[in-house]
Amino acid sequence: MIKEKLIFWPLLGVFICTVAFGFFSRGNEKEAADELLQEIELATKKSIAKKKLVRDKWDIKNVKALDTIDGYKAILKRSPFFRVVSEKKVKKLEIITVEKKPKKPLFKYKGRVMMGSKIMVIIEDRGTGKSFFLQEGDMVGDFKVVVIGEKEVMLRQKGGKEIVLKSVKKEKKSADDVKKKADKPK
Repeated sequence: MIKEKLIFWPLLGVFICTVAFGFFSRGNEKEAADELLQEIELATKKSIAKKKLVRDKWDIKNVKALDTIDGYKAILKRSPFFRVVSEKKVKKLEIITVEKKPKKPLFKYKGRVMMGSKIMVIIEDRGTGKSFFLQEGDMVGDFKVVVIGEKEVMLRQKGGKEIVLKSVKKEKKSADDVKKKADKPK
């Protein structure tokens, strides 16, 4: 038990000192918090002063001056990719207008197909190489199929221009037909 008393009394003294130190340091804590707030206010004022100093260094007039065409020329002079040429050296060019003649439609009448009571024609657009199956009233480009005949098709453009496509079917001559023509007396 003597050993326990020897350990207890010094530990009790350390405990009392710790409590006393904590109690007295509470008053210093308030002073430390006040000092910290003052340092924060001082840092804020310094940063605001730096921002004002930077704004004062900005040359707003020159920035606005760059917004004109002269300002852009000054920028281009410094650019390694562009070379500004004085207006005296620039030659005035005449504008030449070229009138394009409207392209003549290149349609070819390929054939005629009967599907029950429907009559359809095959028309090829030579410009694009596309073929179309069309009935009367159908459109191909700007043209409308108006009349389908035995050997020809009439197309009408929106402006009133009409085109007649004729069937170009070549009849194959047999060897007998050639002989008959050659044997005919002249």
